This record gives sequence, C-alpha cells and structure tokens, in this order.
Amino acid sequence: MPDSLIALGANLGDRRQTLDSAVDLLRSTPGVTNLQVSRYFGTQPIGGPDGQPEFLNAAARFSTSLTAEEVHARLIEIEEEHGRVRVERWGARRLDLDLLLYDQREILTESLEVPHPRMTFRRFVLEPAVEVAADMTHPICQRTLGELLTQLSAGEPVVQIVAPEAANVEALIEKVGQTCDFPLQRASDPTTSAAAQLLVFWQLPKSTCDRWRPHGPYLPIPAADLDAAATEITAAIAAMSST
Repeated sequence: MPDSLIALGANLGDRRQTLDSAVDLLRSTPGVTNLQVSRYFGTQPIGGPDGQPEFLNAAARFSTSLTAEEVHARLIEIEEEHGRVRVERWGARRLDLDLLLYDQREILTESLEVPHPRMTFRRFVLEPAVEVAADMTHPICQRTLGELLTQLSAGEPVVQIVAPEAANVEALIEKVGQTCDFPLQRASDPTTSAAAQLLVFWQLPKSTCDRWRPHGPYLPIPAADLDAAATEITAAIAAMSST
C-alpha cells in the first residue's frame, strides 16, 4: 500500500487535545494502517498577521489503500470537524492538515499538489517529519527528508533565485532586503546551486522547475508580482530557521 506523510498544526484552542483528536480520527479511518506520529513541536507562527499564538506541529506517517485525493478529502473532513475556517492565508487556525508525500508520486490537480510545494524548506515541517519518515524520499529532489533537513542546517547560507532574463531579480532582492538581511543572489544555472539553503524559481512554469529537478530545498513562485514574491521569500527564510 502507498506510504503517506502528513503535517499537522494548530494554534487556537487546546492545541494538544486537537492534535490528539485528529490523530485518533485518522487512525480510525478505513484504509489507514500502521500510523506513526511524531512528537509535538512548539513553533512560532510565520508569514501571517502579528500576535498569533504559538503553533503546535507534528507529522504522521501511515500506509493506506486510499488514493491521494481520498486522503486529502479525509484531511479536510477532519479539519472541518474541528471547526477549521479558511479566512486568511497563514492565519491562525484550529487545525491544519497537509498531505506532504504520497509514496513517490507527483500529483497536480486543481485542489491538490503533492509533494507539498513548500515542505522542503520549512523546518517546522521537516523536524517532526524526520522523526517518523527520515527515510522517505522527496520525488522531485530525490533526497530523503533526513538529507533535506541536514542541507537546511548545513547548506551555504544564501538564497539563490532562478528567473528569466527579463525578470527584475535585483528589484526583488532589494525588496526582500528591506525586511530581511539574509543573503540573496541570482543563479543562472540551478544545476550548480545544490549547496544553497534555498533555491527560488521565480516567474517560471512548473514544468521548467520540474525539469531542473532541484537537489535541495526549493520554492516555486510562478507569479510575477514583486510584492507577493518578496513576501513568499521572506516567509520562507523565516521558516528555514524557525523552531
């Protein structure tokens, strides 16, 4: 049966009770077996509005006879049973469940993208995930989650941006630099950027990113909007070091 990995998070209400309840519901789901759950990690909120409570994050690995779409639908059901309301991106939530990996499969539909496009650089995702799935391989990076976490910690402290020639990368770097002093630079060839802590693909279609097959943490930002891209990168940098 396919091996699945999910991330769990909550920062409203009784967070521990919520995560315990979500795990119990997942464990009792027909077609879910061999459920393993990480410890719960307290982490600071990233990228959303100020003043949010601390998150409690975890990861769960399980075998399943369900399809990826069925797993995704079940996660949404469990979120809704706990009062999840999607109001604001990166805002506070009673429960957040994300499908990170589904075997070695790459899935892209209108409602689901697997592997999760932001999992490779989020320390608050990787640290609990490695407790139960250090040996699972990311199908795009072809790195185990243990290796990705190691690179996040030991990679060259720089964010490299791959973009079309016409893209104003200098303006993007300047924009990010207004709120963050992490080193950023343009990278013309992503195949030589494996040592960077994060590789950003800006204004490039997913097919191009997939063809290059990044060998470490990466962030796809297809939209050209400068402010939105700067917000994404700033949040990603915070997520790389968040504990």
